[in-house]
Amino acid sequence: MLMGRLQVSNEKEEQDLSGLQWLSQERPAAMHFLLSFFRESGKHLDPKTRFLISVVTKVVNLSPRGLRQYIPRAMNEGATRDEIIDAILCAYPAAGLTNVVEAIQVFRSLDNGEPELDPGEPEWTFVARVDEIEEGNSKVVQAGNKPIAVFNVDGQYRAISNICLHQGGLLGLGQLDNCIVTCTRHAWKFDVNTGECVSHPGRAVARFDVRIEGDEVQVLA
Repeated sequence: MLMGRLQVSNEKEEQDLSGLQWLSQERPAAMHFLLSFFRESGKHLDPKTRFLISVVTKVVNLSPRGLRQYIPRAMNEGATRDEIIDAILCAYPAAGLTNVVEAIQVFRSLDNGEPELDPGEPEWTFVARVDEIEEGNSKVVQAGNKPIAVFNVDGQYRAISNICLHQGGLLGLGQLDNCIVTCTRHAWKFDVNTGECVSHPGRAVARFDVRIEGDEVQVLA
């Protein structure tokens, strides 16, 4: 029994390591040369330019984790919001529109260190007609400057944040099964009634109140 517990513990520790950390332990010599190559390959570029190029590569590879790593680094080196957006858009010929849109969503979800405007009191915002979202379907909307996914669950409308907690996947594009939506990226599951992550208890996305006024679906955000 003790050996079983130790094995499970060791497996969890390995899962918690990043890919680079794990490779550094398993193949230290190879990783030494690889990291040396990375350091030398960009030495004639200023840090801001290097990080903006990294943003472009992360859009092409659609790596939300990489975007969350390199967008703040670029901004810390002086990159502006417009320069970040330009870098993302420059990836379009190689990445395609879907990757660009997802990268923009990741960028918008980041706290980039700039002062936030006072959002004020939440307001009811029209987001759809009642016949626009069929049962079992969803619609991605913008309300109160927030990306929101609105779901029709057995004729009842529910609204949660459109951004998955894991790597910025778009929940509004996920598969809805009763009241559970599954993110298309890594299958994290969320209860659209509460915003709670049922696959990773203790975590949750924002939930928004919904009301019907005539034939309008409205969200409080």
